[in-house]
Amino acid sequence: MRKNYTKTYHIIFDSFGVDKKLLNSEEFVFGLLLAIPKLIGMRVLSGPNVVRDYDKGHEGVTGFAIIDFSHISVHTFVDTKEAFVDIFSCKKFDYKKARSYLYKTLKVKPKQVETLEVKYPWE
Repeated sequence: MRKNYTKTYHIIFDSFGVDKKLLNSEEFVFGLLLAIPKLIGMRVLSGPNVVRDYDKGHEGVTGFAIIDFSHISVHTFVDTKEAFVDIFSCKKFDYKKARSYLYKTLKVKPKQVETLEVKYPWE
């Protein structure tokens, strides 16, 4: 194992069957990008930046925030009722707390979500 490495913590939360009104709301995505850093004990350094995608068949909202230890991104697709959230950090954070918040806020159940928690050998 390498002696010098960067510890990283990463959760990917892909949800399906999300309410179209939430997915179509720039304010909703902006709110997620403000709430998640507070929830995991970090602060926003830049953003959130939120843009609407009008591309036919891929309408939705994309948002990004640079946090003090990395980033959070959100991509929504209204027609297919999908939301994809990515939290990446060099500072350890509570995966369970982040996952629980996303289930509640996106109003989805575990069967509507594919989640990946990237854990490295040092954990």
